Amino acid sequence: MRSLRILSIVVSLLTVPVLPALAEEPKATEKAQSAEAEKPKCEHGVQKSLCTRCNPKLAAVFKTKGDWCAEHERPESQCSICNPELSKKGVK
Repeated sequence: MRSLRILSIVVSLLTVPVLPALAEEPKATEKAQSAEAEKPKCEHGVQKSLCTRCNPKLAAVFKTKGDWCAEHERPESQCSICNPELSKKGVK
């Protein structure tokens, strides 16, 4: 019985340092989301440095990667017409 009590104490001492680390994981994802939200966006709702409508020279890069919506003349990853869920994020 005494060894069972000692075992439970040892197990509890080993798991206590792990619990704060688990609590910090959502904070890391929140920081990543807030960092993404803080990046300057253009009038089209896209990160300013990646907007092909503001900077047409970038179109070649997206076309090379295969990320291009020819019908709407913008990257597929930024086409809110083909991907309506992007509108919810503010992409126009």
